[in-house]
Amino acid sequence: MADTLDYPNGLRLVVETIPYVHSVAAGIMVGTGSAMESPQCNGISHFIEHVLFKGTASLSAYEIAHSFESKGASVNAFTSKESTCFYFKSVESDAESCFATLCDLFFHSVFDKNELDNERKVVMEEISMDEDSPEDICYDMLFKAVYGDQPIGMPILGKRENVARFNKSEIEAYIGKRYRADKIVIAFAGNITLMQADRMLKEHFLPGIGDLKSEKTTYFTHYESNVRTYIKDFKQTNLMLAYPSISLSHKSSMVQSALNVILGGCMGSRLFQQIREKKGLAYSVYSSPSRYGECGTFNIALNIGVANTERVLLCCLEEIRRLVEKGITPAELEMAKAQLRSTLIFGQETTQSIMISLCKSLLIAGEVFDVDEKLKEIDEVTVEKVNRFAVDTFTARPALAYVGVESGVDFEKILGR
Repeated sequence: MADTLDYPNGLRLVVETIPYVHSVAAGIMVGTGSAMESPQCNGISHFIEHVLFKGTASLSAYEIAHSFESKGASVNAFTSKESTCFYFKSVESDAESCFATLCDLFFHSVFDKNELDNERKVVMEEISMDEDSPEDICYDMLFKAVYGDQPIGMPILGKRENVARFNKSEIEAYIGKRYRADKIVIAFAGNITLMQADRMLKEHFLPGIGDLKSEKTTYFTHYESNVRTYIKDFKQTNLMLAYPSISLSHKSSMVQSALNVILGGCMGSRLFQQIREKKGLAYSVYSSPSRYGECGTFNIALNIGVANTERVLLCCLEEIRRLVEKGITPAELEMAKAQLRSTLIFGQETTQSIMISLCKSLLIAGEVFDVDEKLKEIDEVTVEKVNRFAVDTFTARPALAYVGVESGVDFEKILGR
């Protein structure tokens, strides 16, 4: 079980001490991402993730990288819909030095104009890569189909015109507004104690963060069930469905996870067996829930040839109808529980994955990630609970996204059946 500390300014610390390892993973996760942006600043959270590494008052971009890599440590960052995370992994003896450098770039980045312009080109290339990936496009289209013009429907990478414009003053204004102590969780996992981590925070982080509170931000009000298409001459087509579902902290999260395994979450799932193994209609078919602090969806994704589009969609909807009407079997549930247990346990085998789980759970769901509690939740899932959840989820009309050449399929008509 992880230990936590709450500071008067709202900052939260969570530490999972693992005394038998010789590494430490640490992360600073900020509760801001593309879902907290306006259309005019869409992409700024991701841009900041990049440019914080481009130099501080005392270190160049090269010296930042060298300060980690010369110790054999790794450093990275990521941006999501709801968070931005900066993290490293090092041997235990170098944890404090690496944390001090992470705090330096977090608080003292200078945002030099030349460095911003260079990194702007890098982000533009990242957007171009995204635009060449049918699956990435389809995910962005699916979010538009589900959430419309709500902030959570906007892409994480942002708009090209915004990235071309972002400057030092916009970056500093956004950081000043969103990078507040009560929206930050710092997590450590590995050979480190709560007392050691607390001392490191008091020396390297707390002096720079201040006591200002953040503004309440609401990014979701309703689901939509639209159809979005993106027609381009790709070799394969991508088709995705999204049903309105539950948020990250909902009490039925493990029930949904079990349903996901059974429907499309593994090679033995119903969708994989019917669409790929028995009928050979798709290379890739899977389901996956997307859960956020205020909302969530149950998604189904297919990579197919355009000629099979209508047949695959009808087959997918038929499997869902059969699941709703006839339910799951006890044997399917036991298989799903075994999958969930192993996935949970495997995820606890690296300090980095533990650290990120701790950050996300405390920041977004407001709870400390506890493996034993999750295992208990898995044990409490029943056939009746999964069947009830399936009925509640799949009786709604789904949103749909299609990316590929013109298919000639009337998606609205099919979904209206």
